[in-house]
Amino acid sequence: MLFPIFVVTTLLEIYVLASVGDAIGGFATVLLVIITALIGSTLLKHQGWSTLAKAQNIAANGQTPALEILEGVVILVSGVLLLTPGFITDTIGLLGLIPFSRTYFINRILQKNAQQFLNQQNTVFIYKTRSSNAKQNKKTDKNNTIEGEFWED
Repeated sequence: MLFPIFVVTTLLEIYVLASVGDAIGGFATVLLVIITALIGSTLLKHQGWSTLAKAQNIAANGQTPALEILEGVVILVSGVLLLTPGFITDTIGLLGLIPFSRTYFINRILQKNAQQFLNQQNTVFIYKTRSSNAKQNKKTDKNNTIEGEFWED
């Protein structure tokens, strides 16, 4: 499924770059791609450090920074898109760095995958070693504590 997306995106990027280059010139197009990459890298650095600081703050308060981890993933993907030359990928990457659109992306990902997470079968594995002496096993079995998780659907 990803391969067709990469092929179509690459072809669209080539078409857009050629169209923009035809309209404003090749040198101006390359310069514009470089400027968008510089602006994007500056935003990437700022948003990355901001999200890291929020995650550390939340972790220091004893909470799990789950939303901040998801924000970090969106920021990482946005950074990769910004490093890819082209106007379409730069636009999507810049949208991933804007806080309100990043929240929209995270909500869409969670909505799309929530059912998959909720229907996932949870299994607990217990590993217990056995010694060769059966009498010793009977004595130690009474003192063993078994920990596990139970999920009810």
